[in-house]
Amino acid sequence: MDGDKTMIDAEGSLKLVPAVMRAAQILDQIARATQEGGKRSGEGMKLSELARQTALPKSSVHGLCQTLVHLKLLKLNGDGSFSMGPQSVRWANVFLAQSDIVEAFHEAVAEAAGLGAYTLTLSHLEGPEVIYLSCRNSSAPLGITFRIGMRVPAVFTATGKAMLAAMSPRELTQHLPSEWPDPVTPTSVSSLTALEKEMAEAVIKGYSLDNGQLREGMFCIGAAICDRPFHPVAGIALSMMAAEARPDIIEAMGKRVRALADNVAERMGWVAA
Repeated sequence: MDGDKTMIDAEGSLKLVPAVMRAAQILDQIARATQEGGKRSGEGMKLSELARQTALPKSSVHGLCQTLVHLKLLKLNGDGSFSMGPQSVRWANVFLAQSDIVEAFHEAVAEAAGLGAYTLTLSHLEGPEVIYLSCRNSSAPLGITFRIGMRVPAVFTATGKAMLAAMSPRELTQHLPSEWPDPVTPTSVSSLTALEKEMAEAVIKGYSLDNGQLREGMFCIGAAICDRPFHPVAGIALSMMAAEARPDIIEAMGKRVRALADNVAERMGWVAA
């Protein structure tokens, strides 16, 4: 009963905890600045900026940020700024696992015949990284097990390339890395020029290719899911052993992945490519 009294006052109205509200205000401000493109990927908000934007005392913001960093809800960057921390992503993954697009992905995969031997993944972009929202791993020894919440450089992945290729030039700049990531394998794309060539091919074909750039011995085909033209919200990839990736198989599976992505988009009431 005591727990109930902390939430509801004597008159039966909702009682909010001011410190929690202020902490949420700080988290929301940092998240909004990143989402709206006001901050580059990896760039955070300084203490003074947070105090100004939230209209909270600087001393309060300092104490709240220290607590949020301790809880890993915020990350303290080398320049003294704050950005979203890993714990916030873990909580978001719980929500995303229940979201409509994940359900639509599962339904589309369940109805897709002949894909049982392949690993299928659903991901979205956060800055220059791909975050996996759902996975259906196969028994094939790919050398990697995809997991919900797993993050990798977008430029090396099939879904990342597909989503980047589907973007408008203005939005694309917000998702390209400020510094090119270290190669994961010998075939990892090594420059923006090389990536642009891959993206141009993806636009023509309707699907992108990862020829062992994320993992040696693995070949992936990706397609973007857009909620409106030039605005990808997710991507689907099919992964197989590199030895299986003959030209005829790549073309056939590329069309299947494109159709699967369109199926998910249609289930969501969005546009098909």
